[in-house]
Amino acid sequence: MLSPTLSKIINIVIYQVGWFSCVLGAALGFSLSGAIGAVALLIIHLLLADKRAAEVQLMLAACLLGVVVDSLQQAAGLFTFKADPRWPLWLPLWVFVIWAQFATMFRFALHWLAGRYLLGALFGAIGGPLAYWGGIRMGAATFGDNPQLALMVLAIIWALVMPLLLWLRQKLASTEGGYRRFL
Repeated sequence: MLSPTLSKIINIVIYQVGWFSCVLGAALGFSLSGAIGAVALLIIHLLLADKRAAEVQLMLAACLLGVVVDSLQQAAGLFTFKADPRWPLWLPLWVFVIWAQFATMFRFALHWLAGRYLLGALFGAIGGPLAYWGGIRMGAATFGDNPQLALMVLAIIWALVMPLLLWLRQKLASTEGGYRRFL
């Protein structure tokens, strides 16, 4: 096993590269390519992770939760994701992938939040809107008519989503994650 510190660093790098791949891919008109690149990083994460089944379960749960949350917000007109006409679903593939990617951080880089639901809610209320705002500023989505309302709703939603994901992570795999030395 790699050291916990090195595992966390690798996890952050995999997540950030995947996030940028999705967001910049969408912004530049290569949303499918960006999402596929991020899926490759998810596969690398799973090959390295010590508890693959728990990781897959949390990724699927986060993806389902994210699709519901983002679908409702987009339907309410808070923001609109930049879509790829080749993708048939109501949300672009890269949105699904970003949620799965975010889930990979809970046993690694975000392990320090384990059991700290109020801190997780605060982290979500600040970090969630910042991530969406960053994606919008890069051109992967656009705000609706009222950006301030969208950011407030995002803060509330993410103050609820983070504790829920922390709870799910605890139920699926309560230990901190580590990466294997070799695939």
